[in-house]
This record gives sequence, structure tokens and C-alpha cells, in this order.
Amino acid sequence: MKKSIFTGLFLAAFAGVSAQAATIFTLNQDGCTGGCLTGSNDPIVSLVQNGTGASATVTVTETLGPNENYAGTGAGDALDFNIAGAISITGITTGFTVNTVTPFTASAFGTFLDSVTCTACMGSTGPTGPLSFTVSSATGVTIASFIGNPTYFFASDIASTINGVTNTGNVASLGGSGQPTPDAPEPATMVLTGSALIGAAVLTRRRRKA
Repeated sequence: MKKSIFTGLFLAAFAGVSAQAATIFTLNQDGCTGGCLTGSNDPIVSLVQNGTGASATVTVTETLGPNENYAGTGAGDALDFNIAGAISITGITTGFTVNTVTPFTASAFGTFLDSVTCTACMGSTGPTGPLSFTVSSATGVTIASFIGNPTYFFASDIASTINGVTNTGNVASLGGSGQPTPDAPEPATMVLTGSALIGAAVLTRRRRKA
């Protein structure tokens, strides 16, 4: 009985950490004419894994930096990425839609297999985001599905205002050497993990006394 309780607490803690962990990519490659990035608070793309196997999906969230917004200049799309095979994109933030026009070209960063475009953008004017959507497929989608491209993982057409001057163009996340980093667990997950460890310690202590 005690072993079952311990196992349950451990699995609950592990599941909590897994559910909350995100993989972050920074779009720090600047393809804008005149420059869009300052090297701090650059746009990021967050990937969160949901489920396993054929039912596995990934929630994608792109967050822009200060004084940045999505652009509709024709140089690219709100977010371009690569996943082999047929996928479904659902739950897209209002003002965005799946781009069905191929190929998806992001100027200096080449072409991509999949894309979400900004329908609310007009020239350099558009929403500031964040942009969020969920990707699924008949065989399941994982975070590894996004990083098969060795050159660039993601590209995004943005407008950025620096010192009163607005520039537009694509920014990207470099593949290969652009290593993703897991985000820190959320507070609720940390509490759950701590509770499981405390419970395990109590059970172990009682077992030794018995």
C-alpha cells in the first residue's frame, strides 16, 4: 500500500513537471533592412508538448519584444516552421490564419513547409501578439518534429520601432547551434513536486520505524 502511494506521488510530480516544461527558441537572426533586433528582448517561440503517441500535440506560442508587432509586408509570414508530413493547426489567435499558399518564403531565411499568416496586418501595422496555436497530426507531433531543419527552425515577419524609426522584415531562430533551453517549472508544479518528495520522505521514515 505504502509503495503504491509513493509511486503515485512520484508519477504525479513527474507528470506535473513534464506538462509545464517549455522549450524556448530565440529569434535572434536579423534579416530586416535597417535592423529589427537590439539583442535584448528579442522575439521568442515557446513549444509545449501535450500527450504522447499518435495523440501528441504541441502548443506553439510566439511572443514579440517591446516596440515590435507583426507585419504584413509580403516578405514573410507571422511564423514559418518545418514539420514533415500533413499537419493540422487549430486554436489560432484571432487575427491570424493558416497560410495555404506555398512555398512559404521568408526572404533571407529561405523557404519553409508550414506557415501561419497575419490577417489583421496592413504593411507595418499589425497586432503585437502573442500568437498561439496547436499543431497535431495523424501520427502525433512532438517538439523534435519542429527542429529537423538544420539551418533555421522558425522565421517571423515583424515590424520593429527603434529610436523612432520603424523597420520591417524577417527575423529567425538559427538551427543546429541555436540550442533550445527548457523553461523553469511553474510555481504550481514546484509545489506539486515538493509535496511528492515530502510525502515520500514521510513514508520512508515510517517504514524504517516499523
